[in-house]
Amino acid sequence: MNVTVSRDHLLTGLRLVGNVVSPRTPMPVLSTVLVETNEGFLHLSATDMEMSIRTALPAVVSEGGSATLPARKILQIVGAMPAGDVCIATGEAQATKLTCGKATFRIVGLDPNSFPKDTGFAEEWSLSLPGTDLRKALSKVAYATSEDETRHVLNGILLSVRQGMLTVVATDGRRLALVERHLSGEGIQEGDVILPAKLVGELQHMLDGEGDVKVRLSASRAAFEFGQTLLVSKLVEGTYPNYRQVVPAAFAQSVAIPRAAFGDALNRVAMVVSETSAAVRISLDKAEMVISATSAEVGEASEPVEVSYEGSPLAIAVNPLFLTEPMKNLECDQMILQFNDEYSPVAISGDEGFLYVVMPMRA
Repeated sequence: MNVTVSRDHLLTGLRLVGNVVSPRTPMPVLSTVLVETNEGFLHLSATDMEMSIRTALPAVVSEGGSATLPARKILQIVGAMPAGDVCIATGEAQATKLTCGKATFRIVGLDPNSFPKDTGFAEEWSLSLPGTDLRKALSKVAYATSEDETRHVLNGILLSVRQGMLTVVATDGRRLALVERHLSGEGIQEGDVILPAKLVGELQHMLDGEGDVKVRLSASRAAFEFGQTLLVSKLVEGTYPNYRQVVPAAFAQSVAIPRAAFGDALNRVAMVVSETSAAVRISLDKAEMVISATSAEVGEASEPVEVSYEGSPLAIAVNPLFLTEPMKNLECDQMILQFNDEYSPVAISGDEGFLYVVMPMRA
């Protein structure tokens, strides 16, 4: 193999595929990046056997071929190279020579034939949407997944398509976050899949540019195509719980909250929260909301926030983390807080299609 590629393009590609590589693996070849040539492109591939990625970089191919390179080390080396073109040439004994400017490296790899082969993808249904929309939807719900490995279904995020509507859902049993958006096109097939947490993290990281992402799905795997990149992952097995039953059919009261002012006040008051007293209290009376907290270890704090509220006086105790996490990913200026009483689920909405439901704490 003899190929020349832009150092910046190569670095971007290595960063993209490198996140999939597992830092510890019993199979040495899984710690490498497979480098292959194909008609004016240099292809980079990586896998951890659960998820695989392949991306293509424009290149000048003088001689076709393939090689494997240690993922962490090659990223470090290319990142330290000067600006310009990198020449990659394979030699004997699985050695690959990289030259950029005056810098030359000779890297020992493994037999590229030992790299796991792609078994192909048997698509059963698919959908397409702007990549930024999918990234934002995932970011607005991902924090609500469960970390309890015994509830593996809740460790992932549900993608559900019904009547042309895509719903993205995450819950840990104490709170639920969902985003709904209409899909363009006709004849969109309905179905549900559960995306594993690692895949969701990679999509949030990768889908930061313009353009659509095509989502191809089967009963056991999902494939995401965007630009020159293909990301394929196994799905979480199991049936997601009926999340709709968590959302109350109606709410007796609602209040409009300025997101920035509420978030700042909540963060300040939460500084006195301790492990033994993990709740903040939100009190509503006329046009004022007071956020307060008390703990024996630290002390107490309170701060008022002007709101639009005309209902009966009410106080709700909540875990402050369960409110700050969704707000970090919202874009709206005003949120709507809905509730029935101090013991029933509380709902937050704001961005279009977004809904967050959380259970209050016993104060």
